[in-house]
Amino acid sequence: MGTAGRGVDKVGYSTPSVLENKMVYLIGAGPGDPGLITVKGLEFIKQCDTIIYDRLGTYQLLEMVKPDCRRIYVGKQAGSHYKKQPEINEILVEEGRKGNMVVRLKGGDPFVFGRGGEEVTALLEAGIPFQVIPGITSAVAVPEVCGIPVTHRGTSRSFHVITGHKRADGEVKLTGENESLNHLKSTENSEFTDRNRLDEDVLNDYAYIRNQEGTSVFLMGLNRLPQIMERLVQTGAEEHTPVAVISKGTMPGQRIVRGDIQTIADKVNEAKLESPAIIVVGENAALDFTAPNRGPLQNVHVGLVGTPKLREKMRVAIDALGGQSYSIVDMSVEQTEEKNRLRVALGHIEDYSWLAFTSQNTITLFFKWLREWNIDVRKLAHLKLAVVGAGTRDALKVEGYIADYVPDEYTTSALARGLANVMNDGEKLLLPRAVQGSETMLDILDQGGVVYEEIPVYDVVGRRMESIQYLKDLDVITFVSASGVRGFLDVLDAEKKNCGVAHMLNDIDSCGDQTDNTDGSFKIHDIMKNIRIAALGNVTEKALEKAGYHADIVPEVGDIEHLISAIGDYYFREKRQ
Repeated sequence: MGTAGRGVDKVGYSTPSVLENKMVYLIGAGPGDPGLITVKGLEFIKQCDTIIYDRLGTYQLLEMVKPDCRRIYVGKQAGSHYKKQPEINEILVEEGRKGNMVVRLKGGDPFVFGRGGEEVTALLEAGIPFQVIPGITSAVAVPEVCGIPVTHRGTSRSFHVITGHKRADGEVKLTGENESLNHLKSTENSEFTDRNRLDEDVLNDYAYIRNQEGTSVFLMGLNRLPQIMERLVQTGAEEHTPVAVISKGTMPGQRIVRGDIQTIADKVNEAKLESPAIIVVGENAALDFTAPNRGPLQNVHVGLVGTPKLREKMRVAIDALGGQSYSIVDMSVEQTEEKNRLRVALGHIEDYSWLAFTSQNTITLFFKWLREWNIDVRKLAHLKLAVVGAGTRDALKVEGYIADYVPDEYTTSALARGLANVMNDGEKLLLPRAVQGSETMLDILDQGGVVYEEIPVYDVVGRRMESIQYLKDLDVITFVSASGVRGFLDVLDAEKKNCGVAHMLNDIDSCGDQTDNTDGSFKIHDIMKNIRIAALGNVTEKALEKAGYHADIVPEVGDIEHLISAIGDYYFREKRQ
């Protein structure tokens, strides 16, 4: 017998009812990779009215929320709390009282050093209903993606999770969660059963941890790494005990440094690892169970600029080559007033012999407007149709039409040259396209004596996406149009003005000092120097050059498949060198 108000979807979990939506949900975002959030957690993120989110591991998930969802940032990092915990509790209670569906999105798991208990206590005291949706803790996931199992037959039968945070007196506070096999059966030996004893003396904390069989995982302890290693030695740990430090695990910029208790601090300092990071101590830290090469883009982080449809197409192709993609700038299509000129032109469509499309966006809008204007498509029967490449050809097929002409080279210049050759004297071309369309194309048409009417029917506008916070850790950025280049530059300008550059660099203290943007511009320049740039075609490449950037990767054929393939070939060659 089913439960009223609930249904079971294809993957077997119960979907939320309308009544259940109106509460607060504490959701663990996982270690950083958005693909590691739970299915249930993602469903609530997609539905929520308000989302309250942290600094770590949540940015890409914000792309999933509704357009009208209210976003509240409460991020914290060492030495700089945008909102202190009591303030966060107050916000949570205030939003919960409004009777909307509220998501509190927290990195990792809410109850593993996530202060979820404090937030739940505040909700309980206020009488606000809530639900906790667990997340994958970085204590397990981050070592795992780096090939380090926290347990392994023959070396470690248990593991322990410890915080490396300092207390007010400057010492490291080492209280944590015992995740041993025994703990799963009984809590008798849990650290939580005798918290007072553990907090009495720091050295006793270390001695207790050292005496526990298995792997020790320290969270949030990078800045205290030398002291942690020193305390372990003081309490009897062998100096040659393996240690691994993993920075930005599962996220762009992930790095791992291995050593032992004696050497790890110097190695990490030399490598200049950044927070967030975890420290793995024990024999398992020397293991490396990473998978064999999954493709040429393994460990390559690709930034995407484009419309949702194009980004999704690129994401699938990148995943197939083993890479990870991050949407950093969303390009939205906005129609112009010039579309009314198109309506007029369609009123005397018999004056035209050819209709050319230079983008999929134009095709989508053109046929959408035909339907809105109740124009009989049979009036187009005499027209010959030209498209710029394979993508536009396929988009035209979706609308039920076959292209009469597709150039061998998928560029607007090649399309213009081809039209100049195939069009007869007296024939006229109708050319609806983007505001930022190629001027070179028009020059070639003019030189070829083509009679045409160009109508800029839409513009493409760039909007920052939360994943732009990862900009400095990306390996390559893809651009598929000149408008995408312009949109990216507009977003960077906005980032410099609102101090987003400092967030990209994890340099919050620099905010407020960039009155003339000089420092911000310099930092952006430095960031971009270390990122490869991929351009879909010559027009996009020229737009980048005009902006002062050089395209490192340009495919011979201008479509998405060849673009991603060219990126894969580039990194394949680079890895072989």
